[in-house]
Amino acid sequence: MTREASQKQRQRPSRSRKRGDVAPTQQSVASPHGRDGTILSSDRIDLNLTMITPPDPAPSSVETVIPGRFVALLYHDVHPGNAFDYGRLGESATMYHVSEPVFRAHLDIIDNAGVQCLDDDAIRACLAGRGKAGAAGLVLCFDDGWNGAVECAAPLLAERRLPAFFFITTGLVGLRFFAGAAALRRLDPLLFTVGSHGVTHRMLSGLRSDDIRAELCDSRRALEDLLGRPVACLSVPGGAVSRRVVEIAEEAGYTSLFTSAIGINPMPGGYRCIARIGVRRGTDPTTLQRWVSGDLRRERVRAALLGVPKRMLGARVYSKLRRVLLGEAFGREHFFEP
Repeated sequence: MTREASQKQRQRPSRSRKRGDVAPTQQSVASPHGRDGTILSSDRIDLNLTMITPPDPAPSSVETVIPGRFVALLYHDVHPGNAFDYGRLGESATMYHVSEPVFRAHLDIIDNAGVQCLDDDAIRACLAGRGKAGAAGLVLCFDDGWNGAVECAAPLLAERRLPAFFFITTGLVGLRFFAGAAALRRLDPLLFTVGSHGVTHRMLSGLRSDDIRAELCDSRRALEDLLGRPVACLSVPGGAVSRRVVEIAEEAGYTSLFTSAIGINPMPGGYRCIARIGVRRGTDPTTLQRWVSGDLRRERVRAALLGVPKRMLGARVYSKLRRVLLGEAFGREHFFEP
C-alpha cells in the first residue's frame, strides 16, 4: 500500500452515522407549546445542544379525524355490582345511576359502533367548524362527582383510552357517595377533563346574579386550587340555563357550557349550549345504540312536551313537583336542593 493510500484510509470515518447516534449540532428547532407548558408550537429558538436523532415512528393505520357533529351522553354514578344501597337517597337522583356491568356493556356498544370519543380539544375544533362534514363523534360526561364515576368508570375508560368529562359539584367533594380530593387528583389530565358543576347544585336560572356568580367563581377557584390547572368547562346544574347564566359564566372565565338540551352538536348556541342526553338505569342497549348513531328523534319530541310545564312553572318549582310525583316529598334525603 502506498503512503498516500494509507493516509486516506486513516482519514476515512470508521463507520457512517446511523439513526440514534449522538452528534453535536447548533441549529434552529421547532418548539410547540401545549396546555401543560410542554413545548409544542412552531416557535423557533436557537439551541446549543447534543441532538439525538429518534428512530422513525411506526406507521399508523388510523387517521385522526375531527368529526363535524357529535352526540354527548350524560352519566352520573357507576356503582359496583348489579345493585347498590344509596340509603335514603331519592329515585329522582338514583334513576340516573348505572351498574358497572351495564357500563361495560355500554362501552362495548360504543367500541362496536366505531365512533370516535372526543376530548376537550376535539370538541372545540368541532364547534369552531373545523370538523369533517358527515363524520360523527361521541362525548362522555359524568355530572356531580359521584365516587363510582371517578373510582369505577374512569379506570374502565382509561383501559380503553377513551376521554371523558367529569363535572364536579365542589360542595359535595368528600361527602358520602362522592369522590374525595385525592381521587379527583388521580384523574389523568391527558385523558379526562374536569369541569365545574357549581358549588351546591342549585338551579342557577332562579338565583340572583350575585349568587350565580358566587356558585360559578367559587367552584372554579376550588377546582383549580385542587388540581393545579385551569378549569374552563361548566355543566349547568339541572340544565337551568338562561341568557343571564351564560353571560355570568363567560365573565367567570368559562369557555364551554354543557346543558341538558337534547340534540346533535353543534347546536345553534355553539359552545354556549352543548347538548347532552341523560343515560338512565332503564336505558336499554337498543336505545343506546340508536343514540350513539345520532338518532335522538323520540327524545327530542319528549323533551319538547316536557318543556312546556318547565317553562310555565320554572325549573325550581318543576323539580319540587317532580319529587312529589315520585313519592319523595317526605322521608328521603336530597343532596340537590333546587
